[in-house]
Amino acid sequence: MPGSTIETSATPRPVAHPDAPAPGRHLGEHHVDCFACGTGVDGLHLDIVAGEDLTLTAVFEVTTEHQGAPGLVHGGLVAAVFDEVMGALQVFLQEPAVTASLTTQYRRPIPVGTRLHVTSRLDRREGRKLWVSATGRLGAADGPLAAEAEALFIVVPQEHFEAGRRAEVDAARSEPGLRPVNP
Repeated sequence: MPGSTIETSATPRPVAHPDAPAPGRHLGEHHVDCFACGTGVDGLHLDIVAGEDLTLTAVFEVTTEHQGAPGLVHGGLVAAVFDEVMGALQVFLQEPAVTASLTTQYRRPIPVGTRLHVTSRLDRREGRKLWVSATGRLGAADGPLAAEAEALFIVVPQEHFEAGRRAEVDAARSEPGLRPVNP
């Protein structure tokens, strides 16, 4: 799982683009109606922050609206949180990418009323393929491990998001606070 990627001289970690966000910068929403990071919907409202060494962090506040089993978060929402925080890693490369595969391992129950501290990391790149990982810890960034994930993202051209939806994409880009996918 996370951290299992073996780095060799053939697969060095990617290098951040010169315009990548500095550590401590809040990325903001990539559009207002995004279920995971948008402020215009009843979603997860994740605030993603750039960290050191190609990492991002976010805190997921688990409320009663996020329940699956009584008193526990729905596992699909944990996967959605991981997908968002790992997908946002493309900001370090300044290239859009989409999820190709996502595996989540649940290590302990995540109760309603807790905070899940998520850290994602860009592990390696080969051509258009990006391998990323994430951990979710209860209560604090150094709290007990509750879940972890690995994913493969594929770098795509900006047109991937625009095909057949030009007016919708243009409207989203004009929103205040928009986090550009490819500035």
